[in-house]
Amino acid sequence: MEPPDYRDLSERVEAPGAELYVELVGPASAPVVYYLHGGPGYSAHSFRELVGDDLARWLVVYADMRGGGRSFSDDGRGADPDALAADVPVVLDALGLGSAALLGHGFGALVAVTAALAAPERVTGLVLVNPWLSLPMLAERLLSTATAAATPRDAAHIDAGDGLEGDDAPAEPFASGADAADAAFRLLNPKVLFDTLQFPNQAARLHLEHVDAEALSGPQEEDEADTVWEREALSALRELAASGKRVVVIAGELDGTAYPEQVEAALEGLPGALYSGLPTGHYPWLDDPEAFMATLEAALEYVTGS
Repeated sequence: MEPPDYRDLSERVEAPGAELYVELVGPASAPVVYYLHGGPGYSAHSFRELVGDDLARWLVVYADMRGGGRSFSDDGRGADPDALAADVPVVLDALGLGSAALLGHGFGALVAVTAALAAPERVTGLVLVNPWLSLPMLAERLLSTATAAATPRDAAHIDAGDGLEGDDAPAEPFASGADAADAAFRLLNPKVLFDTLQFPNQAARLHLEHVDAEALSGPQEEDEADTVWEREALSALRELAASGKRVVVIAGELDGTAYPEQVEAALEGLPGALYSGLPTGHYPWLDDPEAFMATLEAALEYVTGS
């Protein structure tokens, strides 16, 4: 039975250069949790559809980030963590909420850390699930995976200078994350590459794609600006740690996009963070819903003090 102060609403929130689709679900008197989905260009739909019923103890904000899902962006900043982070207090203000614990998944973890540093008074704590806190680090993992999967001839024709065809000389390290990502995507289709790294079983992938197909999608930005591949929050983690905010890192240890490099770097920068590892991929709520929800509930209790 729903409590008398239960809320379930959807709104469109005006932000500078964007119109954001937002849902607010749960008891009005409960601690607030703001979900920051992965991406760029994804949405909060599937997480609420698959997990929302189990988060009934919290007042949860599900907001599609600008340029993705059911939100619109007029300024082309749908892949800019600074713009996405700046939208968090705008949404909280529009909903009449003072602060929230941030629950960031994948790319959303980078946005969560950025938001916590930009507006610390609005953030009570953070739960980072399979965090991407360094896009250059992710790009290198994508390239190494694509190179291993490509034929020797394909791999020999990726030149570290610009990703174009070159001679068969050994490649030098790439100068930027954008170059590494571009080279990876020349070797292997991006969707195939991410699916290879994120899903330990194909049933989970098909399940997520089915749920995603039910969402009403807005005009997602098809191409991230190259600058997004240079973004990282690792250098700012010491500042976050010094703020004293409670942080929990949850890792699917079969997720090749976050584990182990991104997770280890996060824990090094956040020595006071709690850590929980699960034998799952990038979407642990698909691979082991029971274990993930038990872990997530404990994490949210810790960061919200509830």
